[in-house]
Amino acid sequence: MLTDMPSDRLDALIRHPFHRETGERLVGFIRDLRECRMPQDYVAFQQDLLYATLAASEARAERSRVAKRLRKGQRLPADAPDLVIGDPHDLDAWRLELDVLERVGRQLRSIGDALAWQAFRYDRRYILALRRNESPGPMTLSKDGTKHEIGFAEEQWREHRQFALLHDLTDCLRIGDVSVFGKPDQNDEQDILLYELKTNPKRRDIRQLKRTRMTAEALREGGPLPGGDNARLIDTGVPYATHLSALGDAFAHAHRDGLKTMRVPGQRGLLTLDIPAAGSKWEQKEANRQFDAQYAALLRRTRLSGRRVCYGSGDSAARNFLTAPWGIYPLQPAQCAGLIADMLVFTVTMSADNFVEELRQTGLNARWILPEGAEIGSEHPLVEIDGHGHRLRVGCAEIERLLLELTDVPTWAEGIDRMLQKLGKAESRCQPWPCFTDEYRVWA
Repeated sequence: MLTDMPSDRLDALIRHPFHRETGERLVGFIRDLRECRMPQDYVAFQQDLLYATLAASEARAERSRVAKRLRKGQRLPADAPDLVIGDPHDLDAWRLELDVLERVGRQLRSIGDALAWQAFRYDRRYILALRRNESPGPMTLSKDGTKHEIGFAEEQWREHRQFALLHDLTDCLRIGDVSVFGKPDQNDEQDILLYELKTNPKRRDIRQLKRTRMTAEALREGGPLPGGDNARLIDTGVPYATHLSALGDAFAHAHRDGLKTMRVPGQRGLLTLDIPAAGSKWEQKEANRQFDAQYAALLRRTRLSGRRVCYGSGDSAARNFLTAPWGIYPLQPAQCAGLIADMLVFTVTMSADNFVEELRQTGLNARWILPEGAEIGSEHPLVEIDGHGHRLRVGCAEIERLLLELTDVPTWAEGIDRMLQKLGKAESRCQPWPCFTDEYRVWA
């Protein structure tokens, strides 16, 4: 994580040519993705993203091979790739490029996540269902399966004029290998077919087939999601709403002033930081002082006293469990790219007590249940809510979504209330995931 790195190492990583070049490409990718309308647009976009992803994976693999030899005390191989910065005999120089290329790979997968969200028409149900598996790791042509999947996608377009989304280009699609989008009918409905591909058709993995079947049934019939925790998607029927327009305004001010704070509905405090702008305005020590002073003033202004909950955007590209990828945020392409590359960062803070009180005003009995000092995982329950004869435990990931997406709190509370109303006796012991409607109005 960036926060674990010494400042000089972090500075070298951020300033590395690979990182700067990718940051510039991200803007073009986001702009091009927003222009995609027809299947041929998505096919062409995916091809460009595929080339960039495979090149980054190959470059990382080459440097990993050299680093392993140097770590063992062996000589630099004759066919070693050119080192962009540093002494090629210095192991740490190769480690730096490995770190840079790991970040580049995640940044490109974040673009793949944005592609997936847009292809699925910003319907979060598909992401929640297809996310429930371990990551397959970097995409590389050294795997026979990757070549097979690419060939399958090309065949779908060549033979059927259908866009086939390669899951390994993303971080959020972890069940199945390819999603094929059929031609929309007169009602704009389309079939989406999920494929688990094998280079050898006779080979079958029962666990993979079961996950694929459960995913399809969860989306079609409301059955349990794969994973063994009896999680289910519950349609709240409530249109999604956020205050993300405030984020765009805050970044516009931060681009001029380096730093901007503002209040957000739901008794939340928003702090945005434009790192290049702040760096050109202040020395590091003064920038830290400005950050601390303005954040403290924000807490006073928004009366965020007592126990607080805070989430930030930093170093989260292709790492978030539930939140939408930065590439689809309703911001300028350069701002989205800045978030992916950590040139722009923001934090959202709320009072734990104020949040509980706001939920109680909507008729929900809520309380924080995380023990003081406990470590927080993405699935760790933070809040317990009682209503309509049911008890719901809200995990860390849902609170993170509530803050980072600046979700309208009354809308979220109404969705939770509707979801609890819909839970019957059969679902009383399930882990429900609330799904809101018309999300495309926020992201498209």
